[in-house]
Amino acid sequence: MRGEAKLGIISREWPRGTGMAIMETDVLVIGGGATGAGLGWDLALRGVRVVVAEMGDLSTGTSGRYHGLLHSGGRYAVKDPESAKECIDENMILRRIAPHALEDTGGLFILCPGDGDEYAEAWLKACAAVGIPTRAVSVAEARKREPAINPKIRAAYEVPDGSCDSWDLAHALQQASEQAGGKFLTYHRVDSFHMEGNRIVGARMTNLRNGETVDISCALVVNATGPWAAQVAALAGVKIGMRLSRGAMLAFNVRWVNTVINRLRSPGDGDIFVPVGTVSVTGTTSVPTDDPGDTRVERWEVERILSETEVMTPGISRARVLRAWAGVRPLYDPHVEAQGREAARTFSVLDHAAEGVEGFISVVGGKLTTFRLMAEKAADVACAKLGVSAPCTTATTALPAPEPNARPHFHQLRGRLDRVEHGKMPGPLICECELVTAPQIAEALQTGDVVTLNDLRRDLRLGMGPCQGGFCAYRAAALRYELVNDTVEHTQELLAEFVERRFGGVKPLLWGHNLRQALLAEHIYGRMLGVTAADPVQRPPAFEPETIETPDAGQRRQTGPKVVVVGAGLAGLTAALVAADLGARVELVAAGQGALPVHPGWIEVGDVEALAGDERHPYARAASSLARGLNALHRVIGLSAPESGGAFHALTGSGRPRQVAFAAGSVLRSLRSDDKVLVVGIDRWRDFYAPFVAGTLRNAGYDANAIDIRLHERTGVFDEWPVDVANLLDRPEGLDMLTRQVKPRLDGATVVAFPAVLGFRATTRARIADALGVPILEIPTLPPSVPGLRLFGALKVALMERGVQQTFGAQVVGLACEQGRVTGVNIQTANGRTRTIRCEAVILATGGLYGGGLETNYRQQIVEPVANLPVSQTPEGDWFPHPLLSGQAQPVHFAGIATDAQLRPIDENGKPVLDRLYIAGRLLSGYSPVVEGCTEGVDLATGAHAAQEALKAIGETARVS
Repeated sequence: MRGEAKLGIISREWPRGTGMAIMETDVLVIGGGATGAGLGWDLALRGVRVVVAEMGDLSTGTSGRYHGLLHSGGRYAVKDPESAKECIDENMILRRIAPHALEDTGGLFILCPGDGDEYAEAWLKACAAVGIPTRAVSVAEARKREPAINPKIRAAYEVPDGSCDSWDLAHALQQASEQAGGKFLTYHRVDSFHMEGNRIVGARMTNLRNGETVDISCALVVNATGPWAAQVAALAGVKIGMRLSRGAMLAFNVRWVNTVINRLRSPGDGDIFVPVGTVSVTGTTSVPTDDPGDTRVERWEVERILSETEVMTPGISRARVLRAWAGVRPLYDPHVEAQGREAARTFSVLDHAAEGVEGFISVVGGKLTTFRLMAEKAADVACAKLGVSAPCTTATTALPAPEPNARPHFHQLRGRLDRVEHGKMPGPLICECELVTAPQIAEALQTGDVVTLNDLRRDLRLGMGPCQGGFCAYRAAALRYELVNDTVEHTQELLAEFVERRFGGVKPLLWGHNLRQALLAEHIYGRMLGVTAADPVQRPPAFEPETIETPDAGQRRQTGPKVVVVGAGLAGLTAALVAADLGARVELVAAGQGALPVHPGWIEVGDVEALAGDERHPYARAASSLARGLNALHRVIGLSAPESGGAFHALTGSGRPRQVAFAAGSVLRSLRSDDKVLVVGIDRWRDFYAPFVAGTLRNAGYDANAIDIRLHERTGVFDEWPVDVANLLDRPEGLDMLTRQVKPRLDGATVVAFPAVLGFRATTRARIADALGVPILEIPTLPPSVPGLRLFGALKVALMERGVQQTFGAQVVGLACEQGRVTGVNIQTANGRTRTIRCEAVILATGGLYGGGLETNYRQQIVEPVANLPVSQTPEGDWFPHPLLSGQAQPVHFAGIATDAQLRPIDENGKPVLDRLYIAGRLLSGYSPVVEGCTEGVDLATGAHAAQEALKAIGETARVS
């Protein structure tokens, strides 16, 4: 039972101002990490009135920025036995009271090559001394359990390590505290303390959600702010000697291990590997810092962690690293001058009455594993001051499970998938990587505690998978806009913040798939969604549609020169088309579809004349061939420009208009400033949000409204793709459903905007426009792009009609050469067979850093894999120094293959590397396609130019001229 407090609560009237709230409590706990939340629970169970104030969301500091390890204590057994004892004791308690936040992975300490036996012997004795159970495991058994570990390890020992989800834990602590009468205030920053003499009697806070001032009176303040402890103490005139240490961690995209792996040596960098949820985390480093918010990850830390982890799990440095982050250890050890790993990991409770400030205590140091013990000891001191005699009961009180009436059990990795596959229909899947659905987001938003998309990330793991928010960020932001009736401006701010923060964790890891993912995100958010501020000028060349007499396929097969085109993006397909039209026998070889699945449905060429003025830009060599490339495309799919000339104004997925050069392959028209726009969405479909698009248009001064239509009973139930909707609309029943619902609701619209899913057949779009009696336009959705797939299909058919042989699923593994001249390409087909295709010229259009035509590694090397061609303009410093959404060109954009005027690759002296080899498209150096707005223009110009120059070199000059 709660005893009578010695200090009690005195009712005070603080000076009132605009937007001020008044509160009172017994104890104000500052800090919403594991320790602060644990204090809120402990004190509430003892009957103390407690308020926990956190300046961000729960566990946004050190508790949310760690490697997820539930310590057995083995890591500290030799050098810090006190911390080791605390860890093993609390480990066992947490398994009983919070099993749903834990995964019982177990742990292995492995003796790696080069590590001494002496430490292993000392470690075993130290573990026994503090009560950490160990079991010797044979190397064969360890390898069977974890095949990824080094086959040359000399010993392995099992310990009771595990993993812990700190956000699940924090929410359980909040729920348990509130059930016992506690109160949590997230997004409340403590700005100052109220003093009476030398006693703290309250605090002034700012509600960061609305800017409101909150005054709270209390009998006692507990400072549980981790690395911010010294700053908070300074508000009371108290000095705390913290020894902060920043540690970096890396998350791999899959669980390379299912057991916690520790290197059996004195703790150092990169010697622990933790399976957490769907990923595995390795780390850490230890860098002294004075900034509690220092979450930088430097490149040397990434290389250090990878090289050290390689010793435990060989080959891991070549695996995909999903994200890098850092947390700041709140170390406190006033008796020694130890820094970093030398400082003790135990904790201290400080009563600042010793410094002359009453009513103020701090709890510092410790580990997440020991949070409950830290909270207990701090609560004991607080209760002694308050005169509360109730004992701590947290060691024997189970935290509430996330689902009512659920049996207590450890977290199971398959749990979320089971609920999706075997539970009720979950609704649209917003985040494929982490199985987050629209109803889950709606439920989280209804609690009132979720403010930002980052809050949804912590609660639901939104954006924590391989794409790092590349797809789900837009969906979640637009869905939130509808559900909470937010403003367009605030929604765009939240979206930009989320995307940039997700990108921040990938920035130290920009090589391989991560670099491709960043370039894809840049394309999606810069072009398809129009989130970046950049709107490049479009000044296309004048071109008159022309008809040419093309040789028939039979004549080509008998007499034409043989040209092989490698790559099936727009550049490769254009090169093949132009070469075939000029009389060549063409064979197209490609691994896949290139970048056309992210094509937005329009053509951008940029300011051609201005860009061609830069001698490094591909237009400096190929701008003269742009008209030919445009004509080739026009003959296949049809290009349209505004009747009045000038730029074509298209609509992006966020609703922002964007200048483009032409619409490709449709009956669409340019958006006009006086248009009355009806934006049509599809009810519950995850890839398009009509209210958000219409809201953005209204903000830009357009008259715009939105409606949603229902296509069929399964639309939006789970995992529906743009191609599914397009296939439905190509059928008569789908077309009828759409027109029947839209026509009665036109309400004077002068143009109707649909998501770009209006069928694969050109007749489908024409019929919709005819049925509605109003012009229509399409707005890009998230990939796969239906307009891009239409374009790909149309070009494939055109090439077939011209007799072009097409081999898809093949990998080009090298070039056949004789006396400095390319004579063929060596390919490996999907079934593993190799063959050489003989030819008289090769056009390499394999894509750049995104498409796989250039490969990168974590040592910042860029390699052209087919012919090992020299790569030009590789940045020496930061590859991505600017924010992702800044609209600025990044240095890495310009990396690629430099060429001469004929688009032949050249060396550093400007000499051609190989004769009869030509480069087209994104493989070229010297330009930034999204920022300059010339993506399709360069593909078309260089594809056409490469084809022309190849045939000139072979001797087919008649048709070229």
